[in-house]
Amino acid sequence: MWRARMIYKATVRELALVIVLFGVSCDRDPESSLEADGVANHQVPSWVPLSPPNLTGAQPRPWVPDGRPTLLLFSASWCPSCPASLLTDIAVARAYGDRFQVGVALIENSDEDFARSPMARLLAEVPVWSATSVRALAVRCEASSIPMACLVDRGRVVFRGSVDSARHVLDVHGDARFDATLAADATAKAAVVARLALGVGGAEIAEIVEATHRDPGWQHGIAWQLASRRDASATDLAFAVALARDVVAADGGLDYSHLDTYQLALSKAGLADDAAVVSRRLLAVCAKVHGSCMVERRRAYAFIYYAQERGSQSRKSRK
Repeated sequence: MWRARMIYKATVRELALVIVLFGVSCDRDPESSLEADGVANHQVPSWVPLSPPNLTGAQPRPWVPDGRPTLLLFSASWCPSCPASLLTDIAVARAYGDRFQVGVALIENSDEDFARSPMARLLAEVPVWSATSVRALAVRCEASSIPMACLVDRGRVVFRGSVDSARHVLDVHGDARFDATLAADATAKAAVVARLALGVGGAEIAEIVEATHRDPGWQHGIAWQLASRRDASATDLAFAVALARDVVAADGGLDYSHLDTYQLALSKAGLADDAAVVSRRLLAVCAKVHGSCMVERRRAYAFIYYAQERGSQSRKSRK
């Protein structure tokens, strides 16, 4: 049974353990505050323009290896969470299609059902591989939960995870120190987890964001865990804002799940106007990918309304 799930809301085991047992913020930095953490100077990044709708739809074709490493972007038209990463899938396919065989690999999705879906029109310019042709690779990649990306090179699974985190792997693939680079990245991430366990002060946020910049999927998991905490401290929220901004800046505001985490972190951190800007982008992306976005839309409308009401009250107080 194939399952659909949002990767960012899945349990990030090492992080969840750190947060539950220790918490991210600590008392060793008494000057830590929203201002000290840099949130007061926050700026929303620029967005990648959304392309006009395609006039035709993609037709699934069998996957046939062409000798290049293959990046499979596992997805399906029946998957409720897959639309979130579709625009990122398209961007990655365009950016890396000259060096890698990149395509959307369907999971338990008939060609007919896919062709009738809005997803087909979105992916008109991207290779789409039929479910039957990639079934063996789906098993090898352990693609039991989608959406997910998997890089296969000469039969070896090199990477499996979120499509946004695949970019770095594709950038360094082919380098003589490829395996060493991935190992160093894993070591650096483990060191960040250890630092989280000891407590993070406001002055360390920028350094940790920079250290994890090459793994947006992992950053996103941390940001969501922090932003969604009921007892989040000012430092927790500043950390969530910084991480979420880094993720959204990297993908250009193409993934509505990333935008959802970002808008939540901004609103809880007291940055209502910035949250409203992000909320409007989220609504535009949801409309573009025909996503239901029920929870995300509800939050977006609430944040936009709150920013408007706050602005209205501010104008009244100045009269």
